[in-house]
Amino acid sequence: MALLLIFLFLRLVASAAASETSPATALFILGDSTASCAATTLPLNITLSSTFSSRCLYHYGSRRLLPDLLAAKMDLPPPPLISTLNGTGAAAAKGVNFGGDEGDSSGGGVFRMSAIGQQLRLAAETLQLLRLEAAAPREGSDAVSGAVFVVSFGADAYARLLARGSEADASAPKHGHRGFGRLLAGRVARAVQELYEAGVRRVAVVGVPPLGCAPRVMWEGLHLVDGRGCVEEANELIQGYNARVQARLDALQPQLPGADVVFCDVYKGVMEMITNPGTYGFEEARDACRGLGPFGGTIGCLTREMTCPTPQGHVWWDLYSPTEAVNSLLVTWAWSEPPSDSNTSVCRPITLQQLAGHTSPTLVV
Repeated sequence: MALLLIFLFLRLVASAAASETSPATALFILGDSTASCAATTLPLNITLSSTFSSRCLYHYGSRRLLPDLLAAKMDLPPPPLISTLNGTGAAAAKGVNFGGDEGDSSGGGVFRMSAIGQQLRLAAETLQLLRLEAAAPREGSDAVSGAVFVVSFGADAYARLLARGSEADASAPKHGHRGFGRLLAGRVARAVQELYEAGVRRVAVVGVPPLGCAPRVMWEGLHLVDGRGCVEEANELIQGYNARVQARLDALQPQLPGADVVFCDVYKGVMEMITNPGTYGFEEARDACRGLGPFGGTIGCLTREMTCPTPQGHVWWDLYSPTEAVNSLLVTWAWSEPPSDSNTSVCRPITLQQLAGHTSPTLVV
């Protein structure tokens, strides 16, 4: 009992420290297509090359992803893509989205660990530019430490890993599915450490959603599902990966004094919506809004006319990615702590609102 009280006290102290942090002034994003349309390299269907189209096309306006929605919560503009900036510190002062093509221009769609390293190098160069252009050294350091960084890798990697054929074989050529997860979890943890060494002190790591319920995986695993459930083997792999990431971050935290590192379990959030769709306003939890075949998972969207008329009623937007309605709920649940009787708490040990310095302390047990 005494140990439990000590543990709860320490968590409350950590939350209080986060709440006393000044509001974040910038939002920086590193990630795959969960964070940036420019990062899309997944195949839309069986035959077309993976560079055919962005996931954010064919929507009424533009489909907002997690970074855009989080920026709105933080009273910041959506982080612009690094490729659109003019190379000055002023252009990057309120944040940058480093998500982009993973370096595979051949259209093969193979996830490469080097994609994380490439984005980290761009981030380090941008932070150095902010320091160099600051009026005083202290201002530059404060700008870096006062920014929130979101790291969102893994969804594209697992989408390829779960695919049938050469893409799956190329994604984990030596290590197997579980070995690949250990490698990727380790690389994400090292990314957090490298950001800390660059002066970053607020980091949120986003897990992988339940792709075993995604339309493409469901279609490819028709023989494994009973018409109602998901491909459990796929979801078990992803749950194992998410658990490894969280364990690596927990082990890393004592080595990062003065930093707050948050893990957001989007798997839990999306599964809550899939399990209880009507509770959250969804009419369709299995079929893609844009796609053909069983679950809308055989062929992706080729024209605007293929998009469903009510995307807000769908959990899945296309073969692998959720709709804006799902993203909006996830950000709401990640931003603030829900009521104690709710099953929608997704971020630990503190909320993104606390990480961004916008709230009073709330204990997340």
